[in-house]
Amino acid sequence: MDDAPARPPARRLRVPVLSGVLAAALAAAHLLVERASAGDPEQVLLHVLLSGTAAAGAAALAARRVRRTEADLAALAFSDALTGLANRALFTDRLELALRRTARSGGEVTVVFVDLDGFKAVNDTLGHAAGDRLIREVGALLQSAVRSEDTLARLGGDEFAILVERSPGAEEATRIAERVLAALTGPVDLGGQRVTVSASIGIATGDVAATASSLLRDADNAMYGAKGAGAGRYVVFDPQMRSAAAERRRLEADLWAAVDGEQFRLVYQPVVDLGSERVTGFEALLRWDHPLLGVVLPERFLPVAEEIGLVPAIGRWVLSQACTAAAAWRRDHPAAAGLSMAVNVSPSQLGSPGLLADVRTALAVSGLPPSALVLELTESVLVRDPVLAAERLHELRSLGVRVALDDFGTGYSSLSHLRQFAVDILKIDRSFVSTIDEAGAMPAILRGLIALGHTLDLEIVAEGIEQEGQRTHLRDGQVASAQGYLFAAPLEHTDAELLLLGGASRPTEGTGTAAPA
Repeated sequence: MDDAPARPPARRLRVPVLSGVLAAALAAAHLLVERASAGDPEQVLLHVLLSGTAAAGAAALAARRVRRTEADLAALAFSDALTGLANRALFTDRLELALRRTARSGGEVTVVFVDLDGFKAVNDTLGHAAGDRLIREVGALLQSAVRSEDTLARLGGDEFAILVERSPGAEEATRIAERVLAALTGPVDLGGQRVTVSASIGIATGDVAATASSLLRDADNAMYGAKGAGAGRYVVFDPQMRSAAAERRRLEADLWAAVDGEQFRLVYQPVVDLGSERVTGFEALLRWDHPLLGVVLPERFLPVAEEIGLVPAIGRWVLSQACTAAAAWRRDHPAAAGLSMAVNVSPSQLGSPGLLADVRTALAVSGLPPSALVLELTESVLVRDPVLAAERLHELRSLGVRVALDDFGTGYSSLSHLRQFAVDILKIDRSFVSTIDEAGAMPAILRGLIALGHTLDLEIVAEGIEQEGQRTHLRDGQVASAQGYLFAAPLEHTDAELLLLGGASRPTEGTGTAAPA
């Protein structure tokens, strides 16, 4: 940068420090004169000269120490202690200088706002020491992605910012954002714990009308837009994002209140045996009864809950409630003696060391046999960190629970993945099932997915069955079980129990209108 940061005033330190040193030197000279008073005058003069030299040397040394202290104070005032990067104060100072230059000579200034995805979960599960180490590692990775003339700063927590000057528009900033995302693709080793890290990035460009605070706020709003679109991407600011970011912040606050205020509930979608049409299990699905918005579905609020670190607590509650319901139904209804319960596991849950303890506790408290619990994971969750995922699945299966690969065929399917992750159940995504029409044959790709499951001796569940012809083709194609509105939409607890008793026929969720699972 052309403009050095303003240093904190330190001149007032010099007068008392130097005067103190000189006073000490003069006192030493006076003592030497007294001791030499019995000697000849030349000896006295020599001692005085030597003491004067010592005083001058001491003064010079003190001045150097003062300058070093000033430099240390400036470093403390303008650098981040954890990463050694510029801090918020220095970043704001340089941003204001850049905007003043823009006012004089024209041009634009761009801010790239970087926020780590899921950082709170790392702190909560691995501890603050691991979180600090991750911040240091990320800081080093970000330095490799920026130009030498850019200012990289840690603003605080898991937030970083990059000041991009002398680059018209956001083009150079987007290239930097792409390099940042590329630098964060691999897992980070935190002393034996491997953590997959990604970031959401917002980019905002300002001219003479912008202020440092408004430009940072716009970049922050764009970052929230990136988070809303999914982890690991960047978004360039648009004025409409201000309202979206405000809504996101309200949703975060409401989620904390929802956990404390018991606003969550479960609904249960049946899993049906295609041969006997008997209910063999349920999938527990989360709903949020928002006091103003009504029923909020997981796809809207779970990504936000992941970011603010609430998913482990929510997931623990879901496990407890689902296991308790399944155990009660198995105990109270003879037809449900072999009933299973499926629970979805999120990325942060799978990475949490506390997941095994949560599963053990839910099983022990409810009395549900481990084999009756099915943990569902999507392929995208597993491939984020395949080594960690394989280890965690091995630990879970050692408890006796079963593992299902959800939405199979939509992502990263491969024979090697299926063998590596050692799952028990394949759930074929509804997008493949919807290609079956009433009269036509089963598509080749769907037949191939089913054949792959049979080859690996896995149970197969088809999702999204809505037509009688789909059920017929899947049953004839040796698919054992299915879910879908043809059988029932997600059910409230009492309706699910009625279905087990044979007293409900194709019931729907809530008030009678089907809602997506």
